Amino acid sequence: MMKKETLKISIIFISLVTMLTSCNNDPNSPGYEFMPNMYRSPSLETYGINNVFKDSLNARQPVKGTIPRGFVPFEYGKSTEEYLRAGVELKNPFESNDENLAKGKKLYGMFCAHCHGEKGDGAGSITHPVYGAIPAYADELMIRRTGKTMKELKAGNIYHAIYYGLNAMGPHNSQVNDEERWLITTYVQELQKGNN
Repeated sequence: MMKKETLKISIIFISLVTMLTSCNNDPNSPGYEFMPNMYRSPSLETYGINNVFKDSLNARQPVKGTIPRGFVPFEYGKSTEEYLRAGVELKNPFESNDENLAKGKKLYGMFCAHCHGEKGDGAGSITHPVYGAIPAYADELMIRRTGKTMKELKAGNIYHAIYYGLNAMGPHNSQVNDEERWLITTYVQELQKGNN
C-alpha cells in the first residue's frame, strides 16, 4: 500500500514540476519549435548561390541530351544555305483551310502586320527608314535569296525567316511556338496569292 501511495505522490510531484517549469513567463517568447525547418524553409533563388548543392549553378541545369517539354528542336541553322535547304525540305503540316487561315490571320495581325501590313503589301504602321523596304508578299519583281520572287517563296523559307529573322526582321522563335509559326506561314502563303 505504501508503494502505491509513493508512486501516486511521485507522479503528482513530477507532473507539478513539469507544468511549472514548462510555462514561460515571457509573453514575447515564441515557445519551443520542434523541427524549425518545417516552419521556415530556406529561401533559395533559382540559379543563385546556396548551401544545398556544391555546384549550385549546375545543380538545376537540364540533363545533357534532354529536351524540355513542349520544345521542338529546329534542325536548320541560321545561314543562307540552311535557309535555302529549309525551303526545299520543310513542308507545312497545316492544311490551308478556313479554320487554319483564321488562326494564322489572327497571329499575323499580332506579330507581323505592324511591319508587313494587314494585306501583306509591306505597308505596315512602322515607318522607320531601316524598316522601310519591306516587300509585298505578292511581289513578282524583287529577287530574293532563293533566286525567286516573294510570290514564289516556299513554306520552308517563310518558316525559317520567322524562326531566325531575315535582313532587318528579328527572330520570332521566342515569341511564337512551332504550331503558331506554321499557322502564320499558312496565312502568309495565302497573302502571296495577292487576293487581298
